[in-house]
Amino acid sequence: DFDTMITISQKSNPSELSSRLLEVATEREMYGDWEGALQAYEHLLDSRLRSGNIVGCSKNRAQKGLLRCLLKLGRLDSVLNQAYGMSKQDLDLKEMEFSNEILPYATEAAWRLGKWSSLDSLVNEEHDESGQDAHARYQLSLGRTMHSIHCRLPEKVILGLRDARECVMSSLSSAARDSYARSYPYLMKLHLLREVEYISSVFFSEKDRKDTFVEFVSSDEWKDRIKMITPDITGSNDIINTRLALSRMANEPALEGSLWLDIGRLARKGGLYQVAEHSLAQADMSFQNAYTEPAPVDDSFIFFVQDSIGNVKLQLAKLKHAVGETTTALNLIENNIPASIFQMNDAELDSYVSKMTRDGNIALESKETLSRRILQSTEWLVSGGLRSGSEIKSRYHTVLKLAPKWERAHFHFGKYIESLLETRFSALSELGNNASRLIVLQNDKSCQEYSLESVSHFGRSLQLGQKHLFQALPRLLAIWLEFTSIESADKNASLEENQAQMNSLIKSFAEKIPEHLFYTALPQLLSCVIHQNDETAKNVALILTSVLAKYPGQAMWSCGWLRYSKSKEKNEVAEKIFVGAQRILQKQGNDLMRGMLDASKHLFNFLITLARFNAKENHTSVRMKVPIFEPELKNFIPPIQAALSVTPGALSRSSSRDVFPPFVPRMRTFNPELKIMQSKAKPRKLSAFVVPSTVAQRETSLPSNGVPISQDSGEMHFLVKQEAKGDLRKDSRVQDLNNVINRLFVGRKASSGPNNRRQRMRLKLRTFSVVCLTEDCGILEWVPNTESFRSLVGRTYNPQVPSDSIHRRGTRLSNFNDANLRNAFQRCQELFFVKKNLKLAAKKFNECVLQQYLPVMYWWFIQNFSNPHAWFEARTNFTLSAAVWSAVGHVIGLGDRHSENILIDTRSGECVHVDFDCIFDKGLYLPKPEVIPFRLTPNMLDSFGPCGADGLYTGALTESMKTLRKNRDILLSVLEPFLKDPVINFSSSKSQQKSSEDKDIKSAKRSIGIIDGRLKGVYNLRNPNYKKIKREDVEPSEEGDISHITQLSVEGQVQKMIMEATSHENLVQVYVGWMPWI
Repeated sequence: DFDTMITISQKSNPSELSSRLLEVATEREMYGDWEGALQAYEHLLDSRLRSGNIVGCSKNRAQKGLLRCLLKLGRLDSVLNQAYGMSKQDLDLKEMEFSNEILPYATEAAWRLGKWSSLDSLVNEEHDESGQDAHARYQLSLGRTMHSIHCRLPEKVILGLRDARECVMSSLSSAARDSYARSYPYLMKLHLLREVEYISSVFFSEKDRKDTFVEFVSSDEWKDRIKMITPDITGSNDIINTRLALSRMANEPALEGSLWLDIGRLARKGGLYQVAEHSLAQADMSFQNAYTEPAPVDDSFIFFVQDSIGNVKLQLAKLKHAVGETTTALNLIENNIPASIFQMNDAELDSYVSKMTRDGNIALESKETLSRRILQSTEWLVSGGLRSGSEIKSRYHTVLKLAPKWERAHFHFGKYIESLLETRFSALSELGNNASRLIVLQNDKSCQEYSLESVSHFGRSLQLGQKHLFQALPRLLAIWLEFTSIESADKNASLEENQAQMNSLIKSFAEKIPEHLFYTALPQLLSCVIHQNDETAKNVALILTSVLAKYPGQAMWSCGWLRYSKSKEKNEVAEKIFVGAQRILQKQGNDLMRGMLDASKHLFNFLITLARFNAKENHTSVRMKVPIFEPELKNFIPPIQAALSVTPGALSRSSSRDVFPPFVPRMRTFNPELKIMQSKAKPRKLSAFVVPSTVAQRETSLPSNGVPISQDSGEMHFLVKQEAKGDLRKDSRVQDLNNVINRLFVGRKASSGPNNRRQRMRLKLRTFSVVCLTEDCGILEWVPNTESFRSLVGRTYNPQVPSDSIHRRGTRLSNFNDANLRNAFQRCQELFFVKKNLKLAAKKFNECVLQQYLPVMYWWFIQNFSNPHAWFEARTNFTLSAAVWSAVGHVIGLGDRHSENILIDTRSGECVHVDFDCIFDKGLYLPKPEVIPFRLTPNMLDSFGPCGADGLYTGALTESMKTLRKNRDILLSVLEPFLKDPVINFSSSKSQQKSSEDKDIKSAKRSIGIIDGRLKGVYNLRNPNYKKIKREDVEPSEEGDISHITQLSVEGQVQKMIMEATSHENLVQVYVGWMPWI
C-alpha cells in the first residue's frame, strides 16, 4: 500500500533536510517517477544544500539510488562518470576503479553501452563480494557473462550463468511465498538468462552466426516472450536491455533499431519525453547504420529499414505533439508528402506510390506507413480545428485509398462525419432541442448523407476489427434507428430513398459483422423491436434472429422476456425471432439447441410463476414441485455473469471461436426447497444442483428429481423477484455498463509518475447477472458470502473500549429503532430545514451524533481476518472497490446508497453495490435529496485505516477517474443509447414520468450533458435544497458558486468529490433512513 505509506511519510514531516529528501526520493521511486527521484538524490548529495554532514548510510543509499535512477532512465555514460566520481570521493582509487558498493551499477552500464575495455577491468579485478546483496551479485554475474560472450569464452559463460541463476533463485524462494507480483521480477530475470544462454550458443556454434541469430530473433519464442512481459514506463526492461546489447554484439543494427524504436514509443506513452527522444535518436542512428552497411542486402531488407526510418519520424512527430509543439509535429509527419496527393484519383495514387518505391530520390516507404502518417496528421488537424471539412474529408479518402481495410481509418472517418452531422444540427436548429433535430434530419439532405456515410464507415470498421466496438456499434445503431424513425407527413422522396438505402446498408452489415459483436448490443436492439419503420423492424429482427441462432444458450436469456411482455406486438415479434432461430438450427442439424429454445418457454414460465408467488406471512421457505425439462436442464446455460459475458479475448480477435467461457458449471435440477427472503419485496432464493460442464456434455441422462447426487459439484443460487415500482431492466443495463468499464480498467496503460504504480491496482467492479423475465419480474445471480454494510457494523465492537462503555458496540449505530439517535439527527436537520442555519446544523450533527456514535468498522477486518496477510488483502480489496464504485457512481449519478444497498464480501472484503433504480441523479429529486456524490461515511473512512480517505483510497479514486475520463468517448457512446432507451423510464420524478416523449428526449440529452461534464472534470452535482431554502447563516455573496462550470484536473476533481462526500453540511441534509452516521 504505497499510497498509504506515502501519506504517513508526508504527515510525519521530519525536521532534518536529509531525511526529508531521502523520503521524497523513496516516494518517487515507489511511484516509478525516476526523474523526480533523481532530482531528490542529487539534492541529497549536493553539499551546498546540506546544513551538516550527511550520515554515512544515508549517503550510501543516496549514491546507489542516484545510479539506479540513471540506469532506469538510460543515461549510461552518466552512470559510469558518477560511479567513478563517487568512488574517488571515498577511496584513493586509480582511474576507472570503483568501490564495491558502486561496482554492480558501473558493470551494468558498461555492458549495455558496449564499452568492453571498461567492462574487462570491472569484472577481472578482485573484489570482495561477501557484503553484496543478491541483486548486486546478480548484476556482477551477468556482467561477467556478457563479457565472456564478447570474448568468446564458453566455459566462463556457463559459470556466469550458473552464478546469476543462483542469485535469482535465492531471492525468488522467499518472494514466491508472498505473491506472484513479488516473484515477477525474478521470473523475468530467469527468462533473460535463458535468452542469453541460447544466444551464446549461437555465437559459439560452427554454423553461420549471423543467419542463426536472425533465425532465432524471428522465432515465435523471441516474439512471444516480449509480448508476455510488462515494460516499465521507460519503455524498457531487463530483457529489452539485454537484447540491445546482444544485437550490438551480433552486429545487427536493424534489430537494435527496432528495439530502440519500441522503447521510444513506450517511453513517449509513459510521459518520459527525454528518454523517448534519446531512444528515437538511437533508433534512427541504428537504422541509418543498417542502411549504409557494406554487407550485401536484398531489396526487402532495404525497404524494411527505410520504412522503419519513416516509423521513427512518425514517433518523433507524436513526441513533439505530446509536448505541445504541434506545428513542428505536423512538419515532421508531413515531410515529403505533396499536397497534390489529396486530389489524386486511384490510378494517380497508385502511380505515385509505385514511383515512391522506385525513385532513389524519394524515401522508400510502405503504403501502411504513409497512410499512418496522413491519418495521424489529419487527426491533429481535426482536434486543432486547422482545416475545413472538405480538406479533411479529402485526406480521409486518401488514407482509405492507401489502406482500404484499415479499421482505425474507417472508425475515425465515421466519427468525423458524425461530428459534421452534429455541427450541422446545431447550426440549423433554432431551439437546439431534439424535436427540431428530427425536423432538420427530415428536411436537410446533407444531414441525411452524413448519417449514411457515418454508418457506412462505422459498419466497415466493425467488419475489419473490434478495437472500437464499444464506440462504433452503439453509434451505428443509434444513428440508424434515429434516422429511420422519421415519418414524413408529405411524401419526401429523398428521405424515403435515403432511409431505404440505410436499411439496405444495415442488412448487408447484419450478414458481415460477427454475431458476437451484435450480442454486446442486445439491449439496444431489443429496445427497438417495435419501430416506426417496417424495414428497420425487420432488420432488428433479422439481427436478433441470427444472434439467437448463433448463441442460443446465452442470447435466450436476453431475448426471452419479449415473449412475456405486456405488449402483444412484442410477443408476436419475439415469437417470430425464436421460430426463425429454431429453423436455422434445424437446417444446421442442431436439434439439441433447437429443442432447448423451444423448452425455454417452459423454463421462463416456471421462473415467472416463482417470482409472482405470494408466500404466506412469516413463512421463510416453501417446498415446490421440481419441474422436468425436455431437453434436460443441464443443456441450458445458467444465467450467471461468467457464462453470459463475452470473453475479453473474443473482442481482441476476428475469430468467433470460444466467444464465451467453455467450462461453466451446468444446472442439473432445481432444489425443491425455495427460501423466502424477509426483506420488503420478499424475493425468493432459488437453488440448483450443478454438475461440471464435462459431466453435463455427456450423452447420458442425469436425475432431475431435486435430490443431490455424487456427480454434483455444489449448488448455484439465484434471487427471483417481482418489482412493484422499480424496473429490473435498469439494473440489467447498469451491469452491462459496468462490464464495459471493467474492460477499460483491465486495458488501462501505464503513465509516468504516481500513476505508473497506480495503474497496477486491481481496479474492478463486482458485477452479477440480472436477467429480465418480464417488465416487472427477473432472476438475479446470487452474490455469495455477502452481508450489508449496516449489518456488519452492527455485529462489530471496539475491544479497546471498556465493556460498559456506550462506544464499544456497533449495535447502537445500526439500530434504526433507536429513537434517541433518530431524534438527535432530526433535531439537527431542523436547524437547516426550519431555521435555515446550515452551519449550526452541521456543527450539532458532529457534536450530537458523530461524536456520540463513534465508528467501529476498522475492527471488523481485524476480527474477521486473523491472519495479517488476509487482513491486509481484505482491507485493500474493500478500499479499492469502494473507490471504484465511488468514481462510477458519481459519473452516472447513482443514488439511494443507503447502508443496505452496499454489500461486503465477508471472505474477500470486496464491496458489491445493488439496486440501481436511482440513477442519473434521480436521488436529487427524492423528498430529502441525496446531495452527496457517493457514500463516504465515518465507518467507511474507519475501514480504510489510519489515513482514512487519504492514501490508498484517494490513489485508487484518482486512477479510476483518470481511466473514466480518458475513455470519455467510449462511455458516452454506451450511455447515450442507454438513456434514450424507449422501454426504460429514466425520468427523475413522478411528474416528469408523465411528460411527453419530446421532454423525455430532452431530459436524456440533459443527463448526457451532465455526465459529459463530469468526465471533463466538472463537479456539477447541484444541491436543490439551496434553491428552496434561503440560508440565514451566509451572506448572498458566499452562496455564489461557479464550481458547476469549472473544469478541474483529475486530482482536483477527486479532492472536490471527497470533500463533498464527507461534508457534514451535506450529510445532515439526507434522509434519516440513509443513516449518515454509519
